[in-house]
Amino acid sequence: MGNIGNTAKPLYGDLADGSQSFAKEIDESFFCWEPNEKRAEVLARLTREFWRSNAEKAVLTAANGLSENLDTLLASIRAIDLQRTLAPRLSARLSSLIESMERRDGYAVMDGIQAWTADPPESWYSTGLQTDSIATHAWESSLLREVRSTQVSGVAALEFFPLLERDMSQLHSQVLLALERIGQVNPQMYAEIQSHVSIIKLFTGNGIEGLSSPKVFGALWLKAPTLQNAQGWFLEHLVHECSHLYLNALLMIDPLLTNPQEINKAPIRPDPRPMFQILHGAFVLARNCRVHAQLDQQFPDLGLKPALDKFREQFQVGLDVLERHMQPTAAGQLLLDSFKQDPP
Repeated sequence: MGNIGNTAKPLYGDLADGSQSFAKEIDESFFCWEPNEKRAEVLARLTREFWRSNAEKAVLTAANGLSENLDTLLASIRAIDLQRTLAPRLSARLSSLIESMERRDGYAVMDGIQAWTADPPESWYSTGLQTDSIATHAWESSLLREVRSTQVSGVAALEFFPLLERDMSQLHSQVLLALERIGQVNPQMYAEIQSHVSIIKLFTGNGIEGLSSPKVFGALWLKAPTLQNAQGWFLEHLVHECSHLYLNALLMIDPLLTNPQEINKAPIRPDPRPMFQILHGAFVLARNCRVHAQLDQQFPDLGLKPALDKFREQFQVGLDVLERHMQPTAAGQLLLDSFKQDPP
């Protein structure tokens, strides 16, 4: 399913002034489909500074609207350590607060602020990659409602269930093994996953395989596989969904295309999609093609060739649509050219 809550514009509005401190590190090389450790680290820091600036603005707005003193929360936001990975719930809290204020829902604003102030600042950072079920954290509720209410043309209603008492320790071990194998064949992609992903939320159901959202940066939602097919599943979807997060971070810097809502044939989904989603599809497929080819060469017993062939076919569909219909910005043209100059 790819992105939920994704838009063709930055999540919190225009790029915050504070993020300009990283502008000198952004050059033409960033507008390329290939993963790169340095670029991933810079963009990860950019998302954190972007979060801090917009969180400060949102809480100041809430304080003024509620006529309440929120100086303690503001001080904690201003003191955030930008060198450390933030827990995904911080993006979720900010997104929820902004949406509540846009709805002029005073109760939701106050409830959200209360939950935030009760969250100790020392716990705002990621402590390493975790794997658990959906619906284990209150900050997921907004996204769960959004997913469960999504209607996809020509597809049965989505089913999105928690795992309840299912033991996930073996699946977590499979996630770690998949990451290890990705690191063996493509250290750059491994580094990007390490800098962008801190929690994997598993679910059961039909109609959806996985998703990520800029509203909850750092989290991936994946359908729980069986142990028998877990390795191939995680090798595909860790690369796929992390690449969505990376491209969302890149879109904070430049919109990449000027016709984001024009509808055309999608490379992955059965229904036509907006151009910005087609760009997302081609981008993640390019990475799946490259990493799966490397994995298939080093681990032929995993049987990844059929999936690789499918990725290559889908990528070509997406690239053809982009070449015919994408109206790129200058940076978007660099990205489009990179698909052709160094094909996956």
